[in-house]
Amino acid sequence: MKSGIPAVILAALTLIFIAACGQKFDLPPQPEPGRLPEPGTYNLFTIWPMEAPTDIAVRGSYIFVIQNESELSAYLSYRKDVAPATVIEPFNGLIQPVRIAIAKRDSTFVIVADKGDMTIKRYFYLGGDPVHTFTDSTWVEFSGLTADAYLNVYIADATRDSILVYDDQGHFKRLLSDRGTGSGYVIAPHGLDHNGDMVIVADTEKNWVQRLDPDTTNIALFSRPIGLDVDLLAPFDVAADPNAEFIFVADTQVKNDTLTCTRVLKFLTTGAFEDTVYTATKIDLNFPIIAPSFVASWNDLDADFVYVSDPLGNRVVVLQLVSQ
Repeated sequence: MKSGIPAVILAALTLIFIAACGQKFDLPPQPEPGRLPEPGTYNLFTIWPMEAPTDIAVRGSYIFVIQNESELSAYLSYRKDVAPATVIEPFNGLIQPVRIAIAKRDSTFVIVADKGDMTIKRYFYLGGDPVHTFTDSTWVEFSGLTADAYLNVYIADATRDSILVYDDQGHFKRLLSDRGTGSGYVIAPHGLDHNGDMVIVADTEKNWVQRLDPDTTNIALFSRPIGLDVDLLAPFDVAADPNAEFIFVADTQVKNDTLTCTRVLKFLTTGAFEDTVYTATKIDLNFPIIAPSFVASWNDLDADFVYVSDPLGNRVVVLQLVSQ
């Protein structure tokens, strides 16, 4: 599975995949139907129309969205309407951004994997020119990206079945994981996230989500990956909540061996299943979210949100946990 989604095939894939999800698809998309909130689980909060959004990352009031694999945009994360974050300037120098991560050390930084020139660019979160850029001639693709509080950068390369770690100056530190069938090893890794204690990876080819020790090589912090007790069908992206309590997985519902709808599942960091955040039947949209898609999470004292980007549907779907 490749991580990029070429724009020229988006429309064709949409028409192919919709039928397999068993949902009605109206062109153009109609307003989403209303739905009474269901306490104790995630409900539809809003839908933001956006052109081909892919990877997303949230920090407080801001959500950063890659669109059309050509630009990185910032919006207010808590609004029902699409509200650009006007205090954030354009992120200069990007050619073909494909993955983003947010890290906080002395300040908050946005880290971007740019497929256009195969570089990692680090920006101050308010945009402008990159404050640091580095590259490595061994990279083949950027299928996942995350960073930690020390500005170490973790890069998944699905083509090479590997996850690599670089320090804040772009120097190679270690191989975090490479190809293998057991715990701690990966095959075609995609989405990454770091929750302060562990690196969470969508081990896509093995239908697992693993929690890796960030300071070693090929060591899983839990011997049983997520995906053994609850079947995963092709996890593509993962997200940790800010309190490092939960893991959100953008998984795939498959029919007739064809990648079709996205489903989003919530687990404790221990691996125990917690909740179904989104499926095509749980959240009643006019047309479902098509895989592959990307997921992000943010919560504070006021709200608990999960964001799901839908490149083929040209939208970001925002789901909110409704308290009892």
